[in-house]
Amino acid sequence: DLPMLDQGTEIFKTLHYLSSLIRSIKNPLGTHDNPARICRDLKDCEQRMNDGTYWIDPNLGCASDTIEVTCNFTNGGQTCLKPISVSKLEIGVGRVQLNFLHLLSSEAVQHITIHCLNVPVWREGKSEQPSSNAVRFKTWSGQMIEAGGQMEPDVIQDDCRIKDGRWHQTHFVFRTQDPNLLPIVNIYNLPTTKPR
Repeated sequence: DLPMLDQGTEIFKTLHYLSSLIRSIKNPLGTHDNPARICRDLKDCEQRMNDGTYWIDPNLGCASDTIEVTCNFTNGGQTCLKPISVSKLEIGVGRVQLNFLHLLSSEAVQHITIHCLNVPVWREGKSEQPSSNAVRFKTWSGQMIEAGGQMEPDVIQDDCRIKDGRWHQTHFVFRTQDPNLLPIVNIYNLPTTKPR
């Protein structure tokens, strides 16, 4: 049993803590200790933020599962996930956090660039149609994205069809109003490099 004065002090400390917690949720700073749910929440705050690296916590759980992201405020507050490495399709975000991110998002975009040497990955030769051996992509939800399918990626650059002994690349952009489709988790039909 605490004396009445000590109980009042404890209650005041608790109320002060809760008030600070609510303020930090309403006005997140995008730091590891005070993350936003998504970048759009940072954009909607009173402070003016610059594009750059911030921390988010889509499920607003503990600080141990916060995610370091790039926020693109110039483009409306986009939350951009970073891959673990440029050679893998891993983003290092847990399933729970990604599910919350899907729920908080109205669209999703992903860019994938494939580097190649003397092997086509989408179109062959001078054809404008994707080849029968074109790469296929598996989405987060398990759906396959392939040439001629319901959803095809935008192909921004397709220089892999050039066979001149030099490295080239094909750049795919996946854009969807169903955020549950992304990220792409696997690529099938990737050809092996063929030196001349």
